[in-house]
Amino acid sequence: MLGKYVGQMVELVYMDRAGQITQRQIRINSMRGGRIRAADGKEGAPRTFLEQNILAWRPVTEQNRRGELKHAERL
Repeated sequence: MLGKYVGQMVELVYMDRAGQITQRQIRINSMRGGRIRAADGKEGAPRTFLEQNILAWRPVTEQNRRGELKHAERL
C-alpha cells in the first residue's frame, strides 16, 4: 500500500527492534523486499524501515504536517 507514496512524505508509527515506538515523518525513496528506504523528515538522514514494523501510517498533507497521527490507515 505504501508503494504509491514513493517520493512523497508519509507519517508513521513505527516499532524498532528494541520495541521502542516512535512517530515520525519520512520521505520514501524506495521500497523492496519489505524494506523501505527513506529520508527522516526531521533530519533528512537516510533510514531503513521494515514494513512489518509499521503500526500505522498516513500521507502527509498540509493539514496534518505537524499534527498527531489520529486517523491512520492500519496495515
